[in-house]
Amino acid sequence: MPNDPFRTAPQPRPPASRVVSWTQSAALFCFGASILLEVGQSQWHWPLLGRGWPILGLDIAGALLMAASLVLLFAARRRGR
Repeated sequence: MPNDPFRTAPQPRPPASRVVSWTQSAALFCFGASILLEVGQSQWHWPLLGRGWPILGLDIAGALLMAASLVLLFAARRRGR
């Protein structure tokens, strides 16, 4: 039977749900580390390399990771239509 639901191919599962979760977790880690470094520099005058460059690097890395997770999420939802 062509309409038999038990013989049809299974629907492809939307990929990247785990990848999106890991990417967003890494982005939040970058943002959190950047905030801790900023507080540490302002309150306790931690000597860090290069006057805020590590903070800027963590912010940029977090923003890129969050953008990548949104692109992956959008692609997974679009593929699922």
